[in-house]
Amino acid sequence: MSWAAHEFENFALLKKFGVRTSYLGLLVGALGPDFLTKAWTYYGADNPAQFHRGWPGLGFTTSLGMAVIAAAFTYWVSKGHRAWALGVFVGWSAHAITDMFDTAGAMVLWPFWWEPFSIGMWKYGAGQGKFGDAVAYYSSLGFAMDGAALLLLLVFAWRTLSRDWFETVVRPVDGAWDWIQVKFAMPDRALLAFYRGFFFYGFTRFVSWSVIVHAVEGWPFDLTWGSPFWVAPYQPW
Repeated sequence: MSWAAHEFENFALLKKFGVRTSYLGLLVGALGPDFLTKAWTYYGADNPAQFHRGWPGLGFTTSLGMAVIAAAFTYWVSKGHRAWALGVFVGWSAHAITDMFDTAGAMVLWPFWWEPFSIGMWKYGAGQGKFGDAVAYYSSLGFAMDGAALLLLLVFAWRTLSRDWFETVVRPVDGAWDWIQVKFAMPDRALLAFYRGFFFYGFTRFVSWSVIVHAVEGWPFDLTWGSPFWVAPYQPW
């Protein structure tokens, strides 16, 4: 899982795919897997890892196969809007691939393979509750991943945050921006702020949780592979 990289990677992907991709589609794809599962993962599941990433459970929602299904559904609902469909597919796929890095992994090859793939860089911490999950993530190599994603965005894709990029690349691809502006009576500056909002959400989440975990609560860093050491070893379901 990621607490901020999902937010940052969208802008890097936008730079890569440019006018072929709807940013709003990328946003829906990036949010999709956790929107379907995360609330119950924290507040209701007996086995959070199995429910969130495995089977039986809803682990299939974090997969490339589900990315195809979501993109096909988007293409149908939008009556053939290719940029939206591509955006949903790319955003959903990036989320699934990113989630492979923790010890729970992700069912990326569903429905052809029903076992999660895991790189195991840091311990999956959702079983600790939301706060415990944040402590585990921002004390481990998860923190390094979010930091690296932010650095790559600011170095290689910073232009995607500019007004010029929004007006010349993002907005012309997707008529939904005009609808949003009219529907909510938003001036151009507000629309630009809305576009940049997901980046600032990720940035403030990264900074605030890092401060809370380390400066306020005093948890130490453990940047070894499979960290942090105080989280119980992950047991496959």
